Formats: sequence, structure tokens, C-alpha cells
Amino acid sequence: MNTSTERSANKADEDEILQKQRETFVASLSHDLKNPTLAQIRAIELILKGNFGEVSPEQREIMEMLLDSCKYMNAMLGNVLRTYRTDKGTVVLASEQVSLSNLAKECLEEMIYLAKDKNIKISYENCADKDTIWGDMIQIRRVIMNLLSNSIKYAYQNTNLEIKIYNEDEFTCFMFKNNSPYITPEKQKKIFARYISFSKTHSGIGLGLYASNKIVEAHGGTMFVKSEKDEHNTFGFKIPNNDNLKDAKRFVTF
Repeated sequence: MNTSTERSANKADEDEILQKQRETFVASLSHDLKNPTLAQIRAIELILKGNFGEVSPEQREIMEMLLDSCKYMNAMLGNVLRTYRTDKGTVVLASEQVSLSNLAKECLEEMIYLAKDKNIKISYENCADKDTIWGDMIQIRRVIMNLLSNSIKYAYQNTNLEIKIYNEDEFTCFMFKNNSPYITPEKQKKIFARYISFSKTHSGIGLGLYASNKIVEAHGGTMFVKSEKDEHNTFGFKIPNNDNLKDAKRFVTF
């Protein structure tokens, strides 16, 4: 094979890799943006059902209009995000002081109606002496929203969800524990891989945990999973809370 042909073949291989990275990035972003939209839909549906009191005809008309608008936005997200492009699928991470406790409260407020819809009781405990890290607030929020959404979505109805922030050596840890189907050791080994989804009851393309793992690793941390045969599952992550990392340059490629 001559040099020109070799260059062409290498270029084709690089283009294929970049295209796959772009597709994964867009799909993971779409996955994350759909979660808050879905939460809005569930909240409006609960209001219309009268869960928070009687709804007047005028209020119902407005709420139904909002519900239709949210459903339309949720359906259009996929189409809009297909036009999103990023160079090589790489995101440069910001370096700012991030309070995990503040992010936890924000995410809980946003997803509370998904929990109410399944009558899931959430307990939240912050027992960390240091609950701040240096990193990208938007990307860490994506991780928390993914884990919270999954913890609610896959949990059995009328069960409890335990959320805890704690310290372990020089790490700040964020843990979710729910009552959901047992995950075998074999599946646990693959659960953070791209396009892996073991759910038989929920639609999904298996990108939420994959993207979350990439983000956490880019922050110098790790994700963890533990499944017990009594059907209690724990997911979480831990990220260094060392102030020396505030000037670190970080990148994540999806």
C-alpha cells in the first residue's frame, strides 16, 4: 500500500472514531436534558389529578397547555440536539469550588415529583466535614441527576431512597441506596460501559452511567456500585476534595 493510500485509510479510521464520539456525546446530552423535562411533566400531571388540592377550570386550562408544551419540548429535544456538534467530542472542564450539598438540594427539588409519583420516600443526610470539591459544577450536576433519576426510576413503588454525602480519606463521596432488582456481579462489571442497559421495564440507551463515569474519572474520582440479594442497590461516586486541585486542567471525551 503506497503512502497516499495509507494516509487516506488512516484519515477514514480517524473520521469514523470522531463520528462515534460525537454521536455518543449528543446522545448522552439528550439523555440528561430529558430528565428535568420529564420531572416537569410528572409534576403537572400530579397537579391535574388533584393531588395538591382542587384545580379550577381556569387553572386546568393553563396547566393542560403547559403539559402539552412540556411534552412537545421533550419530543423535540432529540431532533434539536442532533444538530449539536463538538470538536472531537471533548469537553474542557471548568475549575470552580462546587458544593455537593447545594447540588443535592437543587437536584432533589427538581426530581421530587418523580419520587412522589411512585410514593418513594427520600431521606437525605450530609455527614461530611468537607462537602466541597474543585471541578465543573454543570458536569457534576449531570452525574447527580443521572444517579438520582435512575435511583427513582428503577426503585420499587412505596419504598425508600437513602442519599448520603460523607468523607473517606481525602475524598468526598455521594451515595444513593434504593430498593430495586438485584444486579449480578457480571452485570456490575459492565454497568458503566457505553450502550449497556439491563432494564427490561424502562426504555433507555445505556448512556447515563457511561457519561457519569467519564465525568467522575476526569475529576480524578471513581464510581461504585454494590448490589445485595435482598434487592438493595447502592450507586455513587467519590471525588478528591484536595484544594491543591483547583488549578488542575481537566478534559472529558465521551
